[in-house]
Amino acid sequence: MAKFGGYPEKFRQEGVRVHGPDIVKVGDEVESIRFVMGIIPKGTRLKIADILITPNGNTRGFIKRLIFDEYEGEFNPNRFIKVTSSE
Repeated sequence: MAKFGGYPEKFRQEGVRVHGPDIVKVGDEVESIRFVMGIIPKGTRLKIADILITPNGNTRGFIKRLIFDEYEGEFNPNRFIKVTSSE
């Protein structure tokens, strides 16, 4: 990922935006604002285990996904709000 000017690493260190103005990092706690992908019920609180950043195919930008220990898969950050910070 070095050829992307360090942006994936920057997102992992500085965090990614969730629903609203908040930015989350690994270790922060988020809450789902709706039923996510038919897996996570609305109102579920989860701790972020990892943030996945991948290039957006042939267009500019990156796809950002949150990964949780409790659920299998990658989830859109816009489906969650920040509850607590790890700092």
